[in-house]
Amino acid sequence: GLGRVIRTRAHALTDAEKREVFCMSRPVAEFDAFISHVCVSPGIQKYLTLVLDGLGLPAFASAAVVSAGILAFEICCRPLPRSIWNPSFSLWELVGGITVAWAVCVCGHVLCRRACYFFDSACICQHDPQLKTAGIRNIPAFLRASREVVVLWDEWYLTRLWCVYEIAVAQS
Repeated sequence: GLGRVIRTRAHALTDAEKREVFCMSRPVAEFDAFISHVCVSPGIQKYLTLVLDGLGLPAFASAAVVSAGILAFEICCRPLPRSIWNPSFSLWELVGGITVAWAVCVCGHVLCRRACYFFDSACICQHDPQLKTAGIRNIPAFLRASREVVVLWDEWYLTRLWCVYEIAVAQS
C-alpha cells in the first residue's frame, strides 16, 4: 500500500523492485492529493506526517469524546481507582484518550474512504526511461487532476529544483 511506497526510496531500488512499485499504481481520472516531497527524506517521517494530516482531527475528536465519557462516568456513577502517589488525580481520562487517539491513527485508514494519491515513485514509471520521461512531462496534468497539493516540507525541500518546479506549476 501507500505506506510501503512512501517508506521506499526509489533511487535505491532494483529495476524489478521499481517495476513492482509501479504496478501498485492504477489509472484514475483524478487524485485526492498530489504529494510533493524530497526523495531522500526518511520514509517513516513522510508516512507519519500523512497519517496525522489525514487522521489527526478524528483522533483528537475521538480522544476528547472518550475522555469526556470517562469523566462523566466518574461524576455520575462512581470514581475509578486513583493513583497511590496522588489520590486527587485520575489518569483514566488521559490514558483512555491517548489509547483511543493511537487506535484511530493506527486503524483509522480502514474506516476511511479509500483516498487516491499521486506519489511520484509509484505513479511515474521508474524502470522504463521512455515512460519515465512521459510521466515527468505530464506533471502539470497530474497537478491539475489533483484536488490538493500536500507538501511534505523538510530542510531539503527548497534545495531541490524538482520540488520548486512542482510548487510553481501548482501555483500557475
